[in-house]
Amino acid sequence: MELMIQRLRQIKTALKPNKIWRIVFKRPAVQIYIIKVLLQDNQLQRHVTGLGTPITDKYTGSQTYSIFTEAITNGRKKAGTPYNLYDTGEFYESMKMLVGADYFEIIADPIKEDDNLYAKFGEEIVWLNEDSISKLTIYLVNQYRSAVREVLQIN
Repeated sequence: MELMIQRLRQIKTALKPNKIWRIVFKRPAVQIYIIKVLLQDNQLQRHVTGLGTPITDKYTGSQTYSIFTEAITNGRKKAGTPYNLYDTGEFYESMKMLVGADYFEIIADPIKEDDNLYAKFGEEIVWLNEDSISKLTIYLVNQYRSAVREVLQIN
């Protein structure tokens, strides 16, 4: 009986929402899904910010690369194509997740040569938009189930 009570106390402690949150969001697969699939592939490669709006240069109002950009990138970026913020891959590779007790935040190094990408395009370039949040919600339900099973040691 004492063993059963001890196990129930362990379960009670382990099933605290903040603990499950951390278990889920510290998983590399979850972080890859959020950063690579949702943010980079579903948003930035589709030229969309976390506000659901096109990536727009705040200084010029442009939503596309210029002829100047095409020239300095030796044609890697074509004039008239929408911004995706991928050039050398440095910005994408700098993206990391900070996980708090009840939140997560995607951070990145916005400094690129002489530009600050956050100043130029807004910090919303690393936010998740409504579509990504909807996809993440569905994905997290399964991750939470798995984490609870793991904590309860249920196969």
